[in-house]
Amino acid sequence: MQKPRSTSTDIARRAGVSRATVSYVLNGRTDQSISDATRARVLEAARELSYVPNAASRALRAGKSRLVLLINASVPWSTNITDLEDELTRVVAATGRTLLVWRRHGPEDLASTLAHLEPCVAVALNRLSPHEAELLDTLGIPLVQTDLVAPGADLPARLQVTHLVGAGHERLAYLTTSEESLARFATPRTAGFLAACAELGLPEPRMAALPGGMDVSAVDVAHQLRRWQEEPEPVTAVACFNDFHAAVCLAAAAELGLWVPSDLAVMGLDDEVFAPLTRPGLTTIRIDVKAFARHLWDLARHELSEAPEPDPFVQPSHVVVRASV
Repeated sequence: MQKPRSTSTDIARRAGVSRATVSYVLNGRTDQSISDATRARVLEAARELSYVPNAASRALRAGKSRLVLLINASVPWSTNITDLEDELTRVVAATGRTLLVWRRHGPEDLASTLAHLEPCVAVALNRLSPHEAELLDTLGIPLVQTDLVAPGADLPARLQVTHLVGAGHERLAYLTTSEESLARFATPRTAGFLAACAELGLPEPRMAALPGGMDVSAVDVAHQLRRWQEEPEPVTAVACFNDFHAAVCLAAAAELGLWVPSDLAVMGLDDEVFAPLTRPGLTTIRIDVKAFARHLWDLARHELSEAPEPDPFVQPSHVVVRASV
């Protein structure tokens, strides 16, 4: 059975002081005449009893919650999501609050979850349904919504093109996904790749949208590479929608007996944790998602009337050079 939580009454009894004195000490009040010895005795009793303040009670007394709810409705795992959550946790904690990451599984989940939680603000990594947004509004919970596609989402793919051209490649191909759930990420990246090719006057690039996200088929990719290599002017470099596709592309190239990068250069996007471990190491684009996390918290603090509205955000990114290009 769960051990009962220690209370301020328990601390007062052990320290031999009043509950008011315990409250003054634990809340760091300096406007009360409490001796150093008494203060030390209260703190020692709290440690001995493993006292943990009740957040709900503190919020009720203060008239406001210290909980921030991060809603993830369907965004799959990636290094970017992990970095975003870690950075958001850090900046939220710096204001004395706690970030709770919640993953939605059904359309009615939010209502049942909010029956147990009272966040001061909600940050959604997806556009919520009108019903969900209305629910938060009815409860008086400010909402920041993002679809994770910040202005400049096409720039990383543009960087892929300029880096490949700088390495001497002109006959390029682009490997992306046909998964509808990933379209909001894939569409601006594809647009950026095509726009950069057109602006640089390159030959028309070869394009392939294959089913699958992290489970894209190596057989399908190998079939596509073979087709590109059998053309009169074979493709010399492939830019990929993300690092998962690029890693599969490296494996498919090896199956076909293609040496990377001498026969075929391969470039990814996102700089996943495994990117340095592929053979050869994957040249890719690193997106600064921590900057985006800080921007989201700036938006949330604006909703809480704690900060001015931040300037529009443009996603920064840079090339991470390894051996695949």
